[in-house]
Amino acid sequence: MRKIFLIVFIFVSCGFAEEYTHMKAPEVSGCSYGEGCIQITFSSEMERGITEQAFSCLCNEETASGTFIWYEKKMCFYPESGIKDKSRYVIEVGTRAEDRYGNSLKEVFSYAFSTYEKENTFIVQKMNISDGDVVEDLMQTIEITFSSPVDQAMFYQGFGISPWVSGATSFKDNGQSVIFAPLEKLDWNSIYTVTLKKSVSDQFGNKLQSDYVVTFTTPQEPDSSLEKICIKNGAELVSGGEINRGAEKDVSLVLTYSGTADTKAIRNPITVSPPQDYAAEWNNEHTQCDITFNKPLPYKTLIELSAGKDKRYLLYVDSESSRPLEVHEINFYQDYTSGVGVTLEHGSGIVFETGSQACFEFVFSAGSNAEILTADAYGAVDVAVVRGNLTIDLERLETGYIEPGVLFIRVFCSITAGTVQTPVVISVNGTLRDSNSNTLEKDYVLRINAL
Repeated sequence: MRKIFLIVFIFVSCGFAEEYTHMKAPEVSGCSYGEGCIQITFSSEMERGITEQAFSCLCNEETASGTFIWYEKKMCFYPESGIKDKSRYVIEVGTRAEDRYGNSLKEVFSYAFSTYEKENTFIVQKMNISDGDVVEDLMQTIEITFSSPVDQAMFYQGFGISPWVSGATSFKDNGQSVIFAPLEKLDWNSIYTVTLKKSVSDQFGNKLQSDYVVTFTTPQEPDSSLEKICIKNGAELVSGGEINRGAEKDVSLVLTYSGTADTKAIRNPITVSPPQDYAAEWNNEHTQCDITFNKPLPYKTLIELSAGKDKRYLLYVDSESSRPLEVHEINFYQDYTSGVGVTLEHGSGIVFETGSQACFEFVFSAGSNAEILTADAYGAVDVAVVRGNLTIDLERLETGYIEPGVLFIRVFCSITAGTVQTPVVISVNGTLRDSNSNTLEKDYVLRINAL
């Protein structure tokens, strides 16, 4: 029995060891090219169909198709067009590749090679800007062409422009040409120096023989003046001491210049007093600027704008559509069908009688073309009994206007009279909004005593 047990134990142990060996993730142990094919050697035998699907080959950034031939652990890929001269190849095998035991490739494998002939020298063949040029375009791109494809990493390390300019770099013609595009305008009347250090090399390791330096300048900033400021889709503002009345709280302005605005004006087109935050949007030529204020301008406020060369504009926000809501009075009707009511005063006393036809009428002053929507009125007005046994049940409300600029909210309710004196709080939420998006400046609260 002991011998049988020992034999079984050894058999299971060997099987476990073999299974453990097959759990190891495969790797690429070698890659080479020649004789029209690309050869990739793996550390174990691979599942061929899945591995071929995980393989990709780019020739000059275009996908190369071809056929596969396997020799045990080696996969040979034959591109349909063979291995082209003067081309750059990028090979990749993704982790979808599996060996015959189902283990995925340990990590993505990448390999790149070039079939350009190795040059003995590496030079800058041309640049689109010459030393001493005056560059009129403040968004001028810089294009450099080399005698052979540049090593991108070495280019980034060795390229510089002073003063520093933020920009985007792109490579074309397999790296033989480089384009640097500024992301912001160059400064007027400035000297810029482009430098390629001699450490810059091509893809074969050849370096520039010396630093390559080009200096250029930008022209003088053109003279321009502020011609006018207009209300967007409206009239031109008058400068000087005259007050421009009738401005809307959400007014937008358009500044127009005789030519390209100077740098100072572009960065700070207007100064506003009292201070108001705004957003400025220029056209491509920087001859026109749209000004939009971040918040509504305060009603009945004189706004001073300074722009251009000592130009001053006075803007008075007093348009009817910008007039904020204001509680004019609150009336109470014990029986609204009688039309007889009383105006409530803060701290006054009133006797509430039991009945089902009572009404609180909130009267507001507003812009002549404004109204209060019923949906906005719900939740904005309230009548609350602080203590005691008086009950006031709010049942429905309606909105309308008594005359242009005088609006109302009527809250109909039923009342059960109380037996003790108690405070009653009548309130209007400051967020109540009219049809012109004007609100109360703050919450309105009226306290009375129920006798």
